[in-house]
Amino acid sequence: MPHISIVIGTLNRPDVVLPLLKQLEQHAKKILMEVMVVDQSLPEQYQQLQKKIPKKAIFSLVHFNIPNTCQYLNLGLREAKAPIVLYLDDDVSISQDAIKAHIEAYQHKSIMGVAGRVINNGEIINRNEKRVGKILWYGAVFIKNFSYTKETYVDFPYGCNMSFRKTALEEIGGFDETLAPPIYAFNEVDVGYRIHKRWKNSLVFKPNALVNHHQSKQGGTRDNFSNRDIFYSNQFNYGYFLGKNFSWKQNMLCFIRRSIYQLMYEPNAIPAILKGFVYAKKHA
Repeated sequence: MPHISIVIGTLNRPDVVLPLLKQLEQHAKKILMEVMVVDQSLPEQYQQLQKKIPKKAIFSLVHFNIPNTCQYLNLGLREAKAPIVLYLDDDVSISQDAIKAHIEAYQHKSIMGVAGRVINNGEIINRNEKRVGKILWYGAVFIKNFSYTKETYVDFPYGCNMSFRKTALEEIGGFDETLAPPIYAFNEVDVGYRIHKRWKNSLVFKPNALVNHHQSKQGGTRDNFSNRDIFYSNQFNYGYFLGKNFSWKQNMLCFIRRSIYQLMYEPNAIPAILKGFVYAKKHA
């Protein structure tokens, strides 16, 4: 049985994911793993990836006709053979100790998830902000800062480098497929918060679990959907996350804190946020 199952989603960029697969092929010489690639591309690009993916037993390739982030994340959860499921974006490169750091964290039975360190291309590392992956004012403010250098507990991970104990994800029902397309924003915030709420101090940030996120300019959601669609889904999902996970009193405190920013900088986001919020409350 593999020690870890690695799930990678890719969309319209077969050449972007291949360097990561080559890296994982090298890591597999020392670590028992399986790697599932979920391709959501057009048939031509899927066929390209079929031809180029390393012909090794550790790799499997699945095709989705319609891009859907939460569905492919849940597919990886269902099909994973290992007790740990690691999700990586296709446009990352992994450090020498990244996978090992994810695995070792679970030696502590209290740990249900690991937020790996992420350095985005061109990012200036913020050494002043000592918090990472934190939700403040019941969702009014999110502190990301995943380039941080010290171990700490977090409320949510960065979606391009996150792992979970499979049994924990199964217990909370996996990723929420109600989140709206195309980008399914807030999927990692939602799942992380639910794990944090269910098992306090169970989601840990591990600096040694480092990946470099190249944020590829080719392929991905930006090629398949309009900026308007992406903006709407992001704001709808934000409202849905707030309505689903917090009480009315907490929602009011959040809105008081958030409303000044929203009115000044993103007033056109308010209808989509409210729509997501109302939907969550109706279906609670």
